Amino acid sequence: MRTPGWAAIGLPAALAAVEGLIVTDPGNPTARALALLAAAGLLLRRHRPEAALLLALPGQWTGFLWLAPMFAVYSLAERYRRPWPAVLGAVVIALVDVRSFLDGTHPPALDTRTLLGVGYATLTGLAPTVIGMLVRTRRELAARITDLEATQRHERQLIEERALATERARLAREMHDVVAHQVSLMSVQASALQAAHPDPAVREAARELRRLSVTTLTELRHMVSVLRAAGARGTELTPQPTLDELRGLLDSSGMPVTATIDLPPGRRWPEPVERAAYRIVQESLTNIRKHAPGATVDVGLRYEDAALVIDIANGPAAAPPLRLPGGGHGLLGLRERAHHLGGTLRAAPVDGGGFRVEARLPAA
Repeated sequence: MRTPGWAAIGLPAALAAVEGLIVTDPGNPTARALALLAAAGLLLRRHRPEAALLLALPGQWTGFLWLAPMFAVYSLAERYRRPWPAVLGAVVIALVDVRSFLDGTHPPALDTRTLLGVGYATLTGLAPTVIGMLVRTRRELAARITDLEATQRHERQLIEERALATERARLAREMHDVVAHQVSLMSVQASALQAAHPDPAVREAARELRRLSVTTLTELRHMVSVLRAAGARGTELTPQPTLDELRGLLDSSGMPVTATIDLPPGRRWPEPVERAAYRIVQESLTNIRKHAPGATVDVGLRYEDAALVIDIANGPAAAPPLRLPGGGHGLLGLRERAHHLGGTLRAAPVDGGGFRVEARLPAA
């Protein structure tokens, strides 16, 4: 658990103050003042460890303090990557600590007491320096490990994206080989039927089938190019459908459609909104053609409460439903598209056997 900042700064200062009040002579106010000054200097050790050490040295000289200079040297070793500031501070407090053995009148004897004193003084300066260096090294290693983990995550993401791009390209090739071949055959057969059949209605239906086949192939090639170039920058894509092309979609639907478009003249909508509106109408007309052939269709677009409202309703089917293959995800995809834009989409049956789709897309 990480120590709070106030505790990491205030606790050493409090311990040094307690030590100063204990070891200094109550009758020596100067020594006590220097001890409290050394304790207060520890409040600067995070940002100015040199100042903390300088404020601790007078108290160590007069009052035999240990904690304040040791915390200051520890902060020097923890803060700076170069070792010489901490080593210099350790030497200084070690020399101050052995001052009691330096007497000009009576030089210290080379006995066990002197050797122990020098050892303790050396340990006083060396121990916090080593601990501070270890803490700094551990922090740097932790930062490097974090960077390495981030790099590995990025590399894994790149590998996954590359695998996804490869799979998209494979699916694109399969889609083109399977679907495009079948649709091309449909277009060829429709062209032959249009040229050979004597009935004008059949020829017109064949012509419409051929036109739809060509449109499907165009959109299929566009989808394949998007899948192959997914993630690549600078990919030129064919223009996406907008509301300006909605009239053409309704006229080519092959169903009795009544359109009521009440939108502000000259109003431009965001491109994602126009594209979503076009796809919602397109998918709804496709569903009506499959599930309610011959039904009347009412399509309405209006601007209401800062939203583009799309209302599509159909009456009961005039013929049995067409048993065409489908994934059953059309309405789900439309709801998801509307949701991503911050809008809503509702679809439900209506009285009389019809169906209604209503979508609200934000105008901004």
